Amino acid sequence: MKIDIIGAVGSGKTTLAHKIAKEFHIPCYEQDNVVWIRTSKGDVRRTDDEIEKIFFDILESENWIIEGSPRKLLKKRYEYSEYIIFLDTNSLLRLYRILRRWIRQRFGREAYNTKPTLKFLWMNIKWHYEFNNEKKLLMTELLQCGERYKRFTNGREVMDFCSSEYKK
Repeated sequence: MKIDIIGAVGSGKTTLAHKIAKEFHIPCYEQDNVVWIRTSKGDVRRTDDEIEKIFFDILESENWIIEGSPRKLLKKRYEYSEYIIFLDTNSLLRLYRILRRWIRQRFGREAYNTKPTLKFLWMNIKWHYEFNNEKKLLMTELLQCGERYKRFTNGREVMDFCSSEYKK
C-alpha cells in the first residue's frame, strides 16, 4: 500500500493517515516531519538535499502512507503512489478545526509540533485561504494522475475506499 493523502490545513489528513496506518499495519509519515527537524527551541528546516534523501527513502520502501499539503519540492511522490487521495473537506469545517486545534494546544489538551502562538494561528488561517484560492489548479494537476487520483469529502469515505481496495 502506497497512499498519498493531501489536503488543506485542518482537513483531517494527519488523523486519517494515522487511522489507515493503524488499521493496515503500515508506516505513516507526516510530510512536515520530513521537511522540519523538531527541536525544543523551534523547528529547523532541513536542506532540500536532506529532504529529498529522506523522502526518496520513504518512497522506495514497500508500504507507506504520506500525508501533507502539496509542496512543489515533494510532488515527485505522485509517481510512486498507488493512490493520491485528495481530502477535500468543507471550508468552514476546516476553519473550525484550525481554531479548535489551536485552542486545545494552547491549553495543553493536545500535543503540537509548532508552538501555538497567535502568529501560528494566523499562518494557519492564511494557508487555509491560500489553499482555497489554489484548489482548482491543484485539482487540474491531480487529474493528470488518472485513475490513481481520488477525491473524497470526509475520512469515512476514504476508510471505506481503503477497505475495499486492500485486504487487512
